[in-house]
Amino acid sequence: MSTPDERPEIDLSRDPNPGVPDHAAPEGAAVDPLIDLSRDPNPGKADHAKPDDEG
Repeated sequence: MSTPDERPEIDLSRDPNPGVPDHAAPEGAAVDPLIDLSRDPNPGKADHAKPDDEG
């Protein structure tokens, strides 16, 4: 099991389509109003992720 600070383990055996990225919105779906890309100060630059540990 996991502690509250860790992500729970994911049971991949329950995935009906393993290896298929089917979590994306369907083609032609409406834009999600909570994801406003016009507010991105650096569009196209992947600078939002936590930096890798150096060491």
